[in-house]
Amino acid sequence: MILVDTSVIVAWLDPEHDQHKKCWRTIHDLSGEEDLAVSALSFAELAAGGRTREAIEEDLRGFHRIELDFDAAWRAGHAFRRARRGKAETAVLPDFLIRAQAATLSLRHLTNDRRRMAEWTDVDFVFPD
Repeated sequence: MILVDTSVIVAWLDPEHDQHKKCWRTIHDLSGEEDLAVSALSFAELAAGGRTREAIEEDLRGFHRIELDFDAAWRAGHAFRRARRGKAETAVLPDFLIRAQAATLSLRHLTNDRRRMAEWTDVDFVFPD
């Protein structure tokens, strides 16, 4: 199973996004080979972007849903704290939460975001081609 990041889902859903074609093709190709999953955090991020619950439910109907658990939350919180220490760049907690889910569940992680990967040596990252 592959946990799909919000960055890929947003590009996949938006035909005007500069990564749309790559993300659409990658999701299409991978869905024929493996099960794809989405985090509850991505659901929240899409809602924060203004999408209706009905639209999100429809868009994500083929994905397995991954709830946030306490092990992933704990790991994300510690990684987030370390990443923010002494850095000018602002880290975003949902990114850490989704990556922690991939790590604690031993899932591959499809993402467009190549930042802050050092904390996640046990995550097998996949990037759209």
